[in-house]
Order: sequence, then structure tokens, then C-alpha cells
Amino acid sequence: MKTISTTIIAFLLLISINAKATPGCNLTKTNGGGFTTTIESVVNNCNSTYTISLLVTHNGAGGPTNKELSHFSVEAIPGTYTNVSLAVITGSMTYSSYTAGPNLGVDPFQGFKFDGTNNIGDGVAGSFRVTYTIIGNLQNQRVSCKAGTDGQIVNFTVADFESVRDCNNTNCNVNPDTDGDGCNDNVDQYPNDATQCMDNYFPANGYGTVAYEDLWPAKGDFDFNDLILDYRVKVITNANNFVKEAYFTFIIKAFGAGYHNGFGFQIGSSSILNSDLTVTGYELKENYINLLSNGTEAGQSIPTIIAFDNCYKQMQFPGGGIGINTTPGAPYVTPDTVKIKIAFTQNKYTLNDINANTFNPFLIVNQNRSVEVHLPDYHPTDLANPALFGTNDDRTNPAQNKYYKTENNLPWAINVYQVIDYLIEKQDISSGYLKFAPWAESNGSLYPDWFIDNSGYIDQSKIYQNQ
Repeated sequence: MKTISTTIIAFLLLISINAKATPGCNLTKTNGGGFTTTIESVVNNCNSTYTISLLVTHNGAGGPTNKELSHFSVEAIPGTYTNVSLAVITGSMTYSSYTAGPNLGVDPFQGFKFDGTNNIGDGVAGSFRVTYTIIGNLQNQRVSCKAGTDGQIVNFTVADFESVRDCNNTNCNVNPDTDGDGCNDNVDQYPNDATQCMDNYFPANGYGTVAYEDLWPAKGDFDFNDLILDYRVKVITNANNFVKEAYFTFIIKAFGAGYHNGFGFQIGSSSILNSDLTVTGYELKENYINLLSNGTEAGQSIPTIIAFDNCYKQMQFPGGGIGINTTPGAPYVTPDTVKIKIAFTQNKYTLNDINANTFNPFLIVNQNRSVEVHLPDYHPTDLANPALFGTNDDRTNPAQNKYYKTENNLPWAINVYQVIDYLIEKQDISSGYLKFAPWAESNGSLYPDWFIDNSGYIDQSKIYQNQ
């Protein structure tokens, strides 16, 4: 199992903010338990976004009322935050996972959090900085330093953020705008191109992984390696937060299947018109997919893109084992990469219109276009056969908005916002990832970090290793 960094500071910052707060221009509030949170800087990026820097500090106090930090969370309206980053400033604080929300479990608000924190609080001093971008207007935001049973929440108002912004003179028009697009050079990643301003990434911390079982609606061997893809999305927006282009990168790592499966995805909703998109980069080598002239799939009310239609024509079967890169001892095949570009009608759709929650990746089973496998509770496309719902092990119930789950809520597809390893052929995922079943059966409330290499979480003997 690859080591997952406990200081995942590769959350790609789309805005490089090294702004030093003017002395006396920051604002500090006391969470309790030895923790304080300080608004260090608020930068108006002059493109309807603000970059905010919070400094969290523990004074090293011990005793029964000063517990170790268990997680840190920030309130934010869903769909309005991006580019979240954490950097340890002093001490040796660590964390195990980042959650992009919007729901944060026990926290009484929606937003984002860093979970599984250690080595700060309960007598251990330290500090860390969290930086993020708010899209639209500044917001009232609560900040929680959860330790023990105490949420230790402070409230920052819009006026608090504005006072730090104004005191530090980080409002608009303090930096040049070479291309005149309204996106100042200090944040413009394309300072010589007036049609684009910023790169926005999903997941924020690098690549994510999607994995599938292809025997739906039957449960199958449940090893979740019938198709393994790492993915990342880059969306380019202009100074007014309108989308210019989106780039989807898919790395086909393995498929332990005899079926010749395809893969596609949907973005946005029916409010995004197919006619407003132009798609290139797909790799179709069979004849069962019908496309419109702009590269989107025909017969779909929501824009649908088919990345490839036969995994066996993306990676050549080397002989030996089942599928490719799932059987120990069988020849290893270099992963294949598919890159999709989507150009949008200009100045029509914002980043919120294609936010991460609308990314709906799905597997097409054995070139049968009517059989799709989606993430749990994600809707099928218009071309899926609804007669398969509720058959075999599937307990889809559209009236309850329940899709692609068994009686015990087990899924046929998973999406993890970081790269994870996968199972050897014919090994049930629950035998390798020991907390997977309780996580799925609890609808995600238990063991949300089931994929992390914590003690008692993973049986490494069941994980595929490239020999």
C-alpha cells in the first residue's frame, strides 16, 4: 500500500498568496481548550473571489480540559469554496484526511474539514495555516477546533473578514492587470490571455480514484477491480467566474474483468445544453456509441461524454491472469491515459454549474449501452435500462432516490478523492479494506477514512502489488 502523506499540502493552490498581514491587522478569537483562530489575511482577487488565510494555534496547555485536536472544520456555503490548503507552521501536527463536505458529520454546519488530526493540543503546542478561496461574497463563517467532546466553535462575521481585508489594503486595484480582463496579475494564471484567469482542480489534493464491479445487478465477486481509474479535472474560468474549458484526465490502471467495458461521465444538469459544448479527446473504437456532431452522446438530456468504449482496446491483454494488472505474477501493463477537453459557450456557465457533486462517472458493461454501473445514489443516464433495477442483488428504488445499492447499502462503484490501491483478483473488497463494509452499510457515517492505512484498516496481503 502506498503511504498516504499526513501533510497533504499538495492541495493545489490556484492562488499563490504570500501576503503578510500588517501588524495589528489580523483578528484573533478564542476557540477554547488552548486553541485560537486568527484571520491573517483576506485578499479580494477582483474576480468575485476572496482568498482567506486562517492561522490556528494551540498554546501547549495541558490538563483535563485541553484535549488533543481530533478535527478542524470551517463553515462555508456548498459550492462556494475551492483551493483548500493546510500547511503546518510550528510543531508536528498531522491529519489523515480532507473532507470537501458539504456535510461534516457531527459539526453543526456545512463546509470542509481536516480529519484525524494528531500531535496538537493536550499539552502539545503547535500551529497550522488553512488557506481557501470563497467564490462570490464573503460569508459569516464558524470555525471548529473539535477536541474531545467539545466542538470549540468561534464565529467570524462578514464584518470581521472585511476589517482584515481593508486594514491590510488587500481590496481590489492594488495589482496590475496586464491583459485587462478584470483578473489582476497577482492571481491571473493567464496574465496575457483576456479570456481566462484561473485553473480550478477537482479533487483539490491531486488525483482521485473510481472503481467498479461490472456484474451489476448481481453482486459478483465484489473485488472492485473490474475497472480502476485515477482521474483529475481542471476547469479554466475567466475573471467573472465563467467556465471557458474543462479538461478531464483518466488513467486506466487495471481491469480484472472478462467483459470489454466502456466508461463515460456526465457533468452538470439539464440546465447545461449539449449544444453549448464541444468535446474532443475521446477514444471510441467500437460502433455502439452514437455521438452528436459536438462530441457529446446522442439521446441524453444531461451532457454525457464517453471517454472510451472498450477497455481491452486501451490496454493490450498480455496473456496470463484475468484482465490486466490484477493477477499477481501475470505480466504488468503500463496504464493508459485518456484526456478529454470540453469547450463551453463563453460567458454562460459558472463554476457552480459544473461543480464536483455533478460529476457522474459510470461504467458501460460489456459494450451493452443499456447496462450502466453508477456510484451509489447517482442517477442513470437516459440510455440505461430501468427494467434492471430491483433485480438480482440490486435494491434501487427511484421513489426513495436510492440507486445502485444492495439491501445493506453496499455499492457497485466507489469514488475516493485521493489515489488508493486496489484488490487482487477475486478478493472481496471487505477482506482487504476491513472497514469498507461498515462504512457502506452505515451510509458513510462510520469509518469515512476506510481507505486510509490506519492500524486494523487494511490487509496488505489482499492488495495488488506491481512486481
